[in-house]
Amino acid sequence: MSVSKFLHVGITVRDIGRTIEFYTKYFGFQLEFQDVFSEEFISSHNGLYRLSAGAFSDFCFLKSPDGIVLELFQFHPQKEGDETVWNQPGYTHICLRVPDIFEAYETMKADGVYFFFPPDRRATPEEHWAFLKDPDGNLIELQD
Repeated sequence: MSVSKFLHVGITVRDIGRTIEFYTKYFGFQLEFQDVFSEEFISSHNGLYRLSAGAFSDFCFLKSPDGIVLELFQFHPQKEGDETVWNQPGYTHICLRVPDIFEAYETMKADGVYFFFPPDRRATPEEHWAFLKDPDGNLIELQD
C-alpha cells in the first residue's frame, strides 16, 4: 500500500481564534471549515480521545496556499501542554517556506513572536532557516 495524498496534521491549541489569526496573518492560511465535536461525539470515540465525561472540542481546518491543511482542536476542559523534547519520539515541528525569511522574521519579531534564533544560513549562502513558536508553543521551522 502507498499513500495517495497527505491530507492534514492535527494540532491541539488553547485558543482556536488566536491560532487561526496567527496562521492566516503570517502564512496566508485560509479558514476552510469550523465546527464542534460534541460531548456525544467525543464520548462515542473515547478509546481515541480518552477524555472525561462532558468533554467537547471546537475544531477547524486551515488550508495553506499550497494546499496543506492544519486541523486545529480546542478541547474543553483543557490540559497544559509539554515542551517539545527533540530526543523523545513524537512530532517536533512543521516547516513552512516563506518568500523572504528576513522580512518574516522582522515582522513577526516586532509583533512579539518568539524566535529561538534569527535567520541563519543553511547549506548555501542563499538558503536560510529559523525556528519560532506559534501561540501555543508548537514549533515552526521557516525556510526560504
